[in-house]
Amino acid sequence: MKEFFLSKDSYLKFVENLSCEFSLYAPVQKGDFLFYDKVNKENIDKLFVDLRRTIHPIKSFFIPPQRRVSEYFISSSEKREEKKKVILGVKNCDLNALKILDNVYFGEEFGREYKDPYYMEARKETILISSDCMDPDENCFCTLVQSKPFPEEGFDLNLSNIEEGFIIQVGSEKGEELIEAFRDLFSSVNKDMSKKREKNREKIFKLLEKINKKFKTSSSYRELVRDSYDSSVWKKYSESCVECGGCNQICPTCRCFLLSDKKRGEKYEKYYLWDSCLLAGFARVAGGANPRPYLFQRFANRLFCKFFFFPENINLDACTGCGRCISVCPGKIDMRKVLRDLAIEKRVTVSLEK
Repeated sequence: MKEFFLSKDSYLKFVENLSCEFSLYAPVQKGDFLFYDKVNKENIDKLFVDLRRTIHPIKSFFIPPQRRVSEYFISSSEKREEKKKVILGVKNCDLNALKILDNVYFGEEFGREYKDPYYMEARKETILISSDCMDPDENCFCTLVQSKPFPEEGFDLNLSNIEEGFIIQVGSEKGEELIEAFRDLFSSVNKDMSKKREKNREKIFKLLEKINKKFKTSSSYRELVRDSYDSSVWKKYSESCVECGGCNQICPTCRCFLLSDKKRGEKYEKYYLWDSCLLAGFARVAGGANPRPYLFQRFANRLFCKFFFFPENINLDACTGCGRCISVCPGKIDMRKVLRDLAIEKRVTVSLEK
């Protein structure tokens, strides 16, 4: 993998150039969280590309919460942005989530004859510039799902912050084209720079291990969830659930949707909408029958989807350890505690702190 060095001054020029050539989005601070915002002259000096993940996932760039897909019976002609998008500061948890979305919307594993042209086009027209996670928060747990706080694949370019600037890794042809377009901004990487990057990565990895020490189990989450559908743990934690669906909406891998018809004047339009498996009506069928009428069943189903259904079908966990569901839950439900209690129930070793 090719590597280059980008000094702090050159980085600012690089971002300015990207904002002129593309529709550039990067993390900015709003209240307690980081959100992706379109980069402009007013906020270009307020970007946080190398801290933690944003609170909202990048799936919203590829599958927006609501999208018109057709008029009866005319394909949607909604105008797309003319410029290509560049998303700057993407974290590994979101890159890993795209593996799940690609499998679904590209028809790679599920329904090969059903491909989502909107998603495919958005992926094609978007450049991903990721960055190492340098400041994970207390809810991040990527290391518990055998992931890392820095990307190794799935990016076009990746930025690793060191004292002098950034080490840039090239991960695709798109990334290489960007380097060539602004070649005068980049220089070579030496061994000392690489050592500093590895030291930073090791430090963050150890920090995450410390944050999640009391939640670490000797069995994988896949093993814990399997054959646990009737566990009392689901009922215990579902009592705090207010059934808002926030965990589904904020999750980078949740991709369930429904199609809804709306009347506009004398015409009807069909819309794509995000859905939530925690809502009572999600699995309801004709006649009012519901295979999961109780909240604890839907609560369990959400984790079964992530740690049983997807691993069984594509050998990938549909959870990347981003911790967003923990951050937004009004019931203060922590997925790590749920899975830890499953382990305790199964008499699996847990690293409990006194």
